[in-house]
Amino acid sequence: MIKRRVLYIGWVGFRNHGDDICLHIFRNRLTAAAQAQGLEVEVLALYPSRFDEFTLARLQPDLVVLGAGSLFELVYLKPLILAQQAGIPTAIWGSGYDSIQEDPVMPHDLAFAVRQVLSRAEAVGVRGPYTLRALANVGVLEGSVAVTGDPGLLWLAGEAESIKGEEGQLPQLAVNWGTAYNNVLGGDEKQTAGQVAEALGEFAGKFRLLFYPMWHKDIEPCRSLAEMVGTDSQVQVLTEVPTPEELREVYAGSLCSINMKLHASVFSAALGCPFISVAYRWKCVDFAQSVGLESFAIPFSEPNLAAKLKEAIEQVTTEHSRHQQHLAQQVSAARKRLYGLEKQILRILTNR
Repeated sequence: MIKRRVLYIGWVGFRNHGDDICLHIFRNRLTAAAQAQGLEVEVLALYPSRFDEFTLARLQPDLVVLGAGSLFELVYLKPLILAQQAGIPTAIWGSGYDSIQEDPVMPHDLAFAVRQVLSRAEAVGVRGPYTLRALANVGVLEGSVAVTGDPGLLWLAGEAESIKGEEGQLPQLAVNWGTAYNNVLGGDEKQTAGQVAEALGEFAGKFRLLFYPMWHKDIEPCRSLAEMVGTDSQVQVLTEVPTPEELREVYAGSLCSINMKLHASVFSAALGCPFISVAYRWKCVDFAQSVGLESFAIPFSEPNLAAKLKEAIEQVTTEHSRHQQHLAQQVSAARKRLYGLEKQILRILTNR
């Protein structure tokens, strides 16, 4: 069997579900598809903090892939630039741009790197319209880049079945919270958490609230937000990061999810659970735009956040079937685009 090595670049190895599950998706899907084509693919993944020409020469990849996440940053682009200079193919797997600016303006060095990488990459798909606008602002030609959506949408339900609570129980809302150390829209996580707690307090008697983290450093912020809402028996906090299997059960058992972190919303959408994004950065809005749900992404900097969040929760919970159906259609369309990108990546390896 012909062997190929793929180098996957991302924020991996930090025990963050968003990045780690996306890597798992990429590795499993690509190796399975390649095996059907008579290829044995090894996927090496790393965070490229000290990447140089010697690292590239030592690893000798047949393809370098910019993985899922908000990764149009110089630290992630350098391995692709070095690979392109060495004649090694490169691909962009649904990555995107992130910022705290509504009108994305890249620094000059980053803009130059982005133009170089995208012009020479052999397969390109990006997360959403905000990323597309950022690329247009630095001179990437319209039509040269496709919005595929976030690859986290390829996460499948597995064995978890939809369970909306036992008989006599209130329906459940899943709430994800965490920290970005105030590197957020508006610059004040605590003030935003207060508005979120105010909104959720209105629903504590109608729903069970399950607070869940996506990363170990998000556990305490989750606990703190839950305490702001109240200590009622209907308020529960997961005090450990759920396993991927447990995370599936969270979404399967919830009417909808309300999320700070990007991939909490992405995975919720993937598993058919309508989401509301309390967007701490513009990458969250980027994703919501990509599935036609921009109105359900409420920026941290929104002055009337509590009122907007109450309205969104009312809409999703009272018209749940309609929202679930719309989401299913959007996710299905995104998956088709991502399948096309996968085929392009596999073709690169096949033709090496």
